[in-house]
Amino acid sequence: MRKGKIRNAIRGLAIIAFAVCLLLSRSTFFTDMPMAKIAVCIIMALFFGEQLLEKSFVGMAIPVGVVTCLFRDELMLGDVHYALIMIAVILIGIGLSTIFGHKPKVVFDHKGKEYIMGENHTSEYWEEDGNFTLDNGLGSRTQYVSVKNMRKGSIDNGLGTLTAYFDGSTVAEEGAFLDIDNGLGAMSLYFPKEFRMSFNFDNGLGKINVHGECSQDEAQPLVKTQIDNGLGQVDIYFV
Repeated sequence: MRKGKIRNAIRGLAIIAFAVCLLLSRSTFFTDMPMAKIAVCIIMALFFGEQLLEKSFVGMAIPVGVVTCLFRDELMLGDVHYALIMIAVILIGIGLSTIFGHKPKVVFDHKGKEYIMGENHTSEYWEEDGNFTLDNGLGSRTQYVSVKNMRKGSIDNGLGTLTAYFDGSTVAEEGAFLDIDNGLGAMSLYFPKEFRMSFNFDNGLGKINVHGECSQDEAQPLVKTQIDNGLGQVDIYFV
């Protein structure tokens, strides 16, 4: 099973568990258990895991803060305001990010606009074989993808917003394959209109939109694209 499929399965199970806990919270059989709190904790655990994979300390701090607020009395923080708890945990996340997560920022220009990329705005590239991966969890990310002789790519977006520009890339003579997975978030991908692409859509309850047309020149290498979309929205643009 592909990494994107595994992630989507985990997200789906978490959402199902959340719904079941909400239903059980109204049942007379579970009056002694805080099922509503457990439901929120399940979703927060999912968010925490997504941010852990992204190595985002601030992102991990948010679900920790929410759970702390839920169990404020049990943690003997009953006199502490919810806002103060959230501010404190976010500041802790910023502090940890400053200590352990700092990387030099890279500024690039795309069509007259400047974008700044830090720790959460970089991807893994293997230029020697034309492969790349691009992952986004909960936050918002803009990425300029520049891969020469692209052969294989993996793009995975969870609950966040991902925008990627591919006009700095070229396709290998034998063609390429793109594996695109979108969960509950929004994804916007911009490809050169000179690319010749084919699409296979696996759409759940979300939307997949294609804007413009790609090249129909059969002399151009073909980019085969598999798009798996859950409840979110995927927009493909040819510019």
